[in-house]
Amino acid sequence: MIPEFNSKIIKYSCLLVFLQSCAYFNTFYNAEEHYNIAEKVRIQNFGDSLPARAIQEYGKAIEKSDKVLTDYSDSDYVEDAMLLKGKSHFFRREYDSAKEAFIALQDSEESFFIDETKYWLALCKWKDLKPQPAINDLKNLLSNTDSVDLKSRIYLVLGEIYLDNEDSDNAFYFLNLGAENSNDRLTREQIYFQIAELSYNKQMYEQALDSYQKVLNNSISINRIRESNLKIIQTHRLLGQIEQSKSRIERLLLDDDFSSIKADLRLELMKIELNQGRIDFSIEGLDRIAQDYVNTKIAIEAYYILSTLYLESPNLDFEKSSFFMNEAMKQNANSSHKVLISNKRNAVAKLIDLDKLLKDESSKDKSDILYGLGETLAFDLGNFNDSIEYFQEIVDNFQDSSVFPSATFALYSIYHMKDDSRATQYKDSILSTYPDSDFTKFIIKDENLGSSHKPSDMLLEAESLWSKNSDKSLEIYRNILNIDSSTESSNIAAYFLGYYYDYELSNPDSAIVYYEWLVNKHPSSKQGELAQKRLESLSVE
Repeated sequence: MIPEFNSKIIKYSCLLVFLQSCAYFNTFYNAEEHYNIAEKVRIQNFGDSLPARAIQEYGKAIEKSDKVLTDYSDSDYVEDAMLLKGKSHFFRREYDSAKEAFIALQDSEESFFIDETKYWLALCKWKDLKPQPAINDLKNLLSNTDSVDLKSRIYLVLGEIYLDNEDSDNAFYFLNLGAENSNDRLTREQIYFQIAELSYNKQMYEQALDSYQKVLNNSISINRIRESNLKIIQTHRLLGQIEQSKSRIERLLLDDDFSSIKADLRLELMKIELNQGRIDFSIEGLDRIAQDYVNTKIAIEAYYILSTLYLESPNLDFEKSSFFMNEAMKQNANSSHKVLISNKRNAVAKLIDLDKLLKDESSKDKSDILYGLGETLAFDLGNFNDSIEYFQEIVDNFQDSSVFPSATFALYSIYHMKDDSRATQYKDSILSTYPDSDFTKFIIKDENLGSSHKPSDMLLEAESLWSKNSDKSLEIYRNILNIDSSTESSNIAAYFLGYYYDYELSNPDSAIVYYEWLVNKHPSSKQGELAQKRLESLSVE
């Protein structure tokens, strides 16, 4: 029989062991709990910057893991705590600290921790801007592990690395493998969303639709469900599947769970109406949306669409376009559409001024005004259809104008871009009337005509003769200026002559002749700008 005293010692010892066991278990459990909370926040905000809440929870996980490692260094949870600590540092982007934790696990006797160490160290290499070594390590690990979960994660990371490297084929391949092999619903959702976004951005709309639907099948995040539904609506519209897009909008507008994206849904509905040609109805609807959602991205986009509608026929009205641009810029919200508007505002202001001049009976140089309108519409705003009218008026009524060749070439370029047979008549006109122009040079090169271009040929001849017969070379350089003063070859020739007289012969008077020729004929060219700077220096000297 055990003496009563010894019996109590045994009981207290057992109790002490039990309490210590509970203490380090509870500490690790708390660390794991904070980590899981951080993971949930991170995954729900996938693609965005890491939220402060996630950073805080990962920090608490690190603190609790450190307590296990220092206070309970003989416990069974040391390696688990070290792994948890390393992962928490990784997601906080503290990669050096993460590597220290993972390296400490390299000598583990358990294959689980050895494989996890290899996996996470490969991820650290990726984040250290060493993608290829990371890919090599992950593929080696893929061949050596039997863990289905780890294989799924490796596929996902390989997909992300290839995505970063803009290798979409490999990205699609590994992301799909990751989704197919994952048993975790959140992981599948994350992967399918990546595939969907990648497909959408690459205009692979059928694949995007399929992947967004898979997101809906796996997601438990209401934000992700809303976002995916909206993208499905947009994708149907882009595919011309108007009824599918419209019916989904109408259904979601009646669902209170989607009230937060009601403005987006209404805007999508107006885009559909625009696609169906109901312009006037859409204008009213867009204006109403902008007023209903003041100081939001939706209002800015609605005003942006309105501004673009008034930059095209049949609603071409530069003043109204400018008005809606200004309304968009007044909105107290940030939007990428503000950047687009900023890039267009100066062009629209220029169109307004030119249009006023065109309507002013006292204005001279109508051809220049017409060319300015056409050039701004076509090459600043991308409205080639309406620009044609202005260029055509020059060609029909201002044959003696200095902008006639440019207008002819503009019509050739637009119709050629459209693969319209009318390009041929303007091409033939340029080749026959302006054979030495840069317009002809461009057409010869662009259409591989195999014809010669006299100024270019002469420039090559002058350059090749310079070391053999400089007098003959100088003569050719001068003759280039007499053939067609508008060409790039004449720019090069004039600057060469100016430079030669300036620096080689120290004859500033002759140099000034060619520098001034450049400044007068081609002030905005590279050679013209250099000539202007040299003229300023010579005037000081």
